[in-house]
Amino acid sequence: MIQTLRRYWESKFVRDTLALQIGKVGVTGLSIISSILVFRLLGSETYGVWALVQSFFTIWQTLNFSGVGISTSTRLGIAVGRQDEAEVLNLMAFYVLVSGLWALLITVLMAALGPALSRLAYDGVARIGVLAAWLSLTVLPDALYNLVIISLQARRHMRSLAVLQLVNQAALVACTLGALVISPTPEGLVVSRLVYSLSTLLIALGFYRHLRLRGLVFPRWRQIISAVRTVSPRPYWRFGMVNALDKNLANLFTEVPLQLVGVFNGPIAAGYLELGFRAMNIPALLTSAVFDNLQAVVPQAVGRGDYAALWRNFRRVLGVMILGAVGFYLVFALLVPVFVPPLYGAEAVPAVPVITVLSLYGAITMIGGSFGPLYRALALLRPALIVKVVALLAALLPGLLLVQTAGAVGGGWFVNLLFGLSVVLTAAITLPSLRRQARLMKG
Repeated sequence: MIQTLRRYWESKFVRDTLALQIGKVGVTGLSIISSILVFRLLGSETYGVWALVQSFFTIWQTLNFSGVGISTSTRLGIAVGRQDEAEVLNLMAFYVLVSGLWALLITVLMAALGPALSRLAYDGVARIGVLAAWLSLTVLPDALYNLVIISLQARRHMRSLAVLQLVNQAALVACTLGALVISPTPEGLVVSRLVYSLSTLLIALGFYRHLRLRGLVFPRWRQIISAVRTVSPRPYWRFGMVNALDKNLANLFTEVPLQLVGVFNGPIAAGYLELGFRAMNIPALLTSAVFDNLQAVVPQAVGRGDYAALWRNFRRVLGVMILGAVGFYLVFALLVPVFVPPLYGAEAVPAVPVITVLSLYGAITMIGGSFGPLYRALALLRPALIVKVVALLAALLPGLLLVQTAGAVGGGWFVNLLFGLSVVLTAAITLPSLRRQARLMKG
């Protein structure tokens, strides 16, 4: 037993996952505090408006077909595995170029069209579109912050990553509390998000500089900005575009049900479903350390061509995730009626069945999240994209009926159906492909 534990501890994957997990515990605690205070101080109706603002903004983000975030994360890991520092610089420069252009475009589009579309969707109310347009100003600072996260992840500096994520969540809570004290309105929360995005970007840049001065092999920001003028998009845009379609379709799996609940049942019902998503984010934070680590480890293994070890280790991780998902979310579902009303208040009672139903969504995504880094690194994005389209089309009609007949609870079952179909079909295309690569390597 002791030897087994020692062997696990000697694994960098296990140590990195534990380091990330310790950080996630702190992030989760801060997230719980933030979600409780926002719901209780805003009230169910105002919270519903804030939920629709965020959802409206997220749907506009699906117009981003660059896929630069997730594609850079995958390719940067592969480049690090190959020790190709020139490619590392090019990837980071391409990321900055595309992120800057997209931030400018989305702000102009949302300012011009957002209020008018909001009036059409919400009975002449432009407020949701106007606030979502202001949120678009967070796109660029959030993107640059994410580049620092991707850089640390690719080099597997997980302890630094865990500290930075904890600081980031603390800043979010501080900004949110400030908004709730000064102006407990959706407008106040939009201002807090702008302050949060800018402050956490500055913190992340400070982290990056500190680690680089300590010997972390990463390009200077001056080098990255200089390379923006010369980097060619040709080697990167196609892979990024398919990644964008894949990610944006996955975002629709939650945003379409939320918007349909808002249209057919009003902002209060939409707020209950949004509260369900926020509640599910809390346990998801406790399990996301494995996914963060997989996003670094899988591309590096593919970059080295080590498919046999990847097949062996991935099966182990998947087995643990399946067992953990069943046990963890079963207990979570049983505890929801006990803890939600005292924490969130009497107004949150109607959200209890929604959160309970979404426990199944949490279990499904805990299992399915393992496949994302794998199918991206194995260049199986097109089949994965087709899977999501099939799932969305197959679930749309029954999901619409669920929303119309059961409101927010029906929206929760719609989400479960979408993700369940997607994960089963993704496993069916991804696992056989990795197994074939492993056998070819042995042969």
